[in-house]
Amino acid sequence: MAQVADGFTSGNSERPLANFARFSTTDVDDARERVARVYCDHRLEPSGRVRKLDAWQNMVGLGSISVGAMGYGADVVIDPGALGEFYLLMLPYSGKASITHGRDAMVSDAQTASVLGPEASTLMGWSADCCKTMVRIDKAALEQQLSRMLGGGPAQHLTFDLAMPQVGAASRWWRTLRLLIEEIEADGDAREGIATNLHETLLLVSLLEHHPNNFSARLACRHGAIAPRHVRNVEAYIEANADRALTLDDLVDVSGVSGRALFEGFRRFRGTSPLAYVRTVRMRKVRDGLLAAEEGQSVTSIATHWGFYQLGRFAAQYKMMFGEAPSETLRRR
Repeated sequence: MAQVADGFTSGNSERPLANFARFSTTDVDDARERVARVYCDHRLEPSGRVRKLDAWQNMVGLGSISVGAMGYGADVVIDPGALGEFYLLMLPYSGKASITHGRDAMVSDAQTASVLGPEASTLMGWSADCCKTMVRIDKAALEQQLSRMLGGGPAQHLTFDLAMPQVGAASRWWRTLRLLIEEIEADGDAREGIATNLHETLLLVSLLEHHPNNFSARLACRHGAIAPRHVRNVEAYIEANADRALTLDDLVDVSGVSGRALFEGFRRFRGTSPLAYVRTVRMRKVRDGLLAAEEGQSVTSIATHWGFYQLGRFAAQYKMMFGEAPSETLRRR
């Protein structure tokens, strides 16, 4: 029986992101061409007696990140060489895949994701029942995020451990992705603007901080650095005034530095932007309010008190951040 990853479903009628179908085909050349449009040119060959595929792909773009799912429906060998301009994270929710990436090799299944970098050569073999959730991350965007977290220093030739076992922080990363997919499937769009930026930043920062890479030691040292006074002053102001309609101009005035310097301070020492930090503080205060709610208080009253008026989006982001719905938190008060 094929192993199925927690939170993802298998079967043609339950493919993730079914409303964002890109193609379905039985032709090898057609499948190779369609996949190459999203990823890169590659060699694709069935490895068994069956020469036809039952290939499909669903995908949605979120700025520098593309989230999708796909399968080939046959034993196949895939040779993309070096990916070039992107990182690729893959987690099977059924079946398995053998992967060689540079000097490393592994077998990926529902319990072990893979993280491919852009520079090393790759060769893969997918089983006929292998279906994967896949995340494509632009190389430039991930390197830019890393540079910000290092205070603007050079951040090139970033490499990760190939295997990403589904334990600890890695399992939380994929759980966050599953919640994002659920939100997209429920709302029927990719959530442009602030929400999309929040999802991107959360996934990029979490990947850099929690999955071993050749910059992990430098990132760990960053947490021991003391943030400059203007960052700490703005943090204290946000904590004390989170129920107000704060603007970026307000925060710049409090900081006593330029907007550019404020942004750089938060990116370097907090891995986020000032306004995203405001949202995080408000989410935490909503959670505190739900846990301390009195009889008769509702999720709506507490959320709107802290400035969240689009309740559907709020609930999805709350669940992504805390791993449960606001109503579940309220029941545990």
